[in-house]
Amino acid sequence: MTDIEIRALLGDMRSQEECTRKRILLPCWRCGGEAEVKQVSTVGQPLFAVSCKKHYCGAYGCAHRTEKEAILYWNTRPVPPLGRCVECANSPDIETRSKGMRWCRNFRSEVKPDGFCNSFAAKE
Repeated sequence: MTDIEIRALLGDMRSQEECTRKRILLPCWRCGGEAEVKQVSTVGQPLFAVSCKKHYCGAYGCAHRTEKEAILYWNTRPVPPLGRCVECANSPDIETRSKGMRWCRNFRSEVKPDGFCNSFAAKE
């Protein structure tokens, strides 16, 4: 992953716009998988949307009149909450499974080796 993609994922609007100009699709907002642009309508004026390539994920962006608009919509993201599992309100719900894989039961997602997951919630 390039530096510009990392900055875009961290919510930097200029980096998100630069990725769009370069036709770089950010990873799926839901599962982190690779994304692709698809033409979703062939009747009348074509419409385009970005979706996750993983068939089980189901993440799909809204349809737009141009590929550039579809990519911009997909790449524009808010700043994610950042924190490690020990700082997460859900940390009591983490269990270790076979082969040392750590799993957040609350959100049914794998906890990455660096201690970050996709379901961070700040403690109040």
